[in-house]
Amino acid sequence: MAPPQSPSIQSFFQPETSTTQPAVTGNDEDRNGFTTTEVKAFLYSTPHAWKPRVQYEDVQIAKLVSGARCVHLVARLVNFYDQPTSTSKLPHPSKRCLNVLVRDDTGMIKVKLWYLKVDYQFRLGQLVSVWTTLISGADTSKSVSITVQNAACTIDMFPERDSSCYFMVQADGDDRTLSKTPLGYGRDKQLLGLMTLMSFVEGGHDIATAKVLLCVKSIGGRKKFTTKKGDVVDVVNVMVFDDTCEATLALYGRIAKSAADWKASCTILLLSNPGFRSDKRPTLSINSNTYADVDPCMAEADWLRAFAQRLTTREVVNVPFPEGGMQEQARRTSAIC
Repeated sequence: MAPPQSPSIQSFFQPETSTTQPAVTGNDEDRNGFTTTEVKAFLYSTPHAWKPRVQYEDVQIAKLVSGARCVHLVARLVNFYDQPTSTSKLPHPSKRCLNVLVRDDTGMIKVKLWYLKVDYQFRLGQLVSVWTTLISGADTSKSVSITVQNAACTIDMFPERDSSCYFMVQADGDDRTLSKTPLGYGRDKQLLGLMTLMSFVEGGHDIATAKVLLCVKSIGGRKKFTTKKGDVVDVVNVMVFDDTCEATLALYGRIAKSAADWKASCTILLLSNPGFRSDKRPTLSINSNTYADVDPCMAEADWLRAFAQRLTTREVVNVPFPEGGMQEQARRTSAIC
């Protein structure tokens, strides 16, 4: 009988099994019933040139009514700011929202512009076109600003996911005349709440309808500012003035880039209900309750621009030649001394 063989060293080790799952291919379905390829195509689709598929009706803001309707409106940006949003449960970065205030010569409306990848680079005073198929009712939440409390409708849109709506800045078709007249302004009546900068600083800022007409004097460099929430944002300080005094206009966040298009002693700003704080120098700001008209079409703006232009010209000293010649003038001067 042959002696038993000793076990080999390989028998003391168990073969290793891979703990990693096989890569999911485009044909494999996840638990929601969609393939990985389909999910990626939806979440990370490449934006393309938008073309309307149906006929949109051109309307003014004052004639908008809530309901399903294909409309197109042209207006100007008077304010925009980020809206805090909760973290989404989707497997991609949460969508974000911009609150955009636009107005034409008839009224104002708030557009809640949702986005995922598109980085909108807006500036105050830009002419924009909005295509939408749904007009929502007025925003009745407590967080709504007093600027749009009287607005009868709002627009809620997500152009990256809904191909029937679109938001576009008209960079080439702006003739600088459309939607430039301030709301409530007329040649035969004064704009409600309009006051001088001195009156605003001395107590007029407490009035909800306060408006100030200012001219840009100088534009500071862009700096970084840390908010109370720890976010780092851009800030640009703009010196503004009228015929009564001067102040600083602080632009924070996205809106700070608007100052790049402004010109000293030329650009006129009509600020409605701006923020205010009094430090060493009066400081104004644009918050969610403010809307700003850039170079408004009104007689007072033309006067202030002309006033600013006169301040930039140097006075010419034109001394008349003395009667009787220089000797007579010297004799009179010596007699006085």
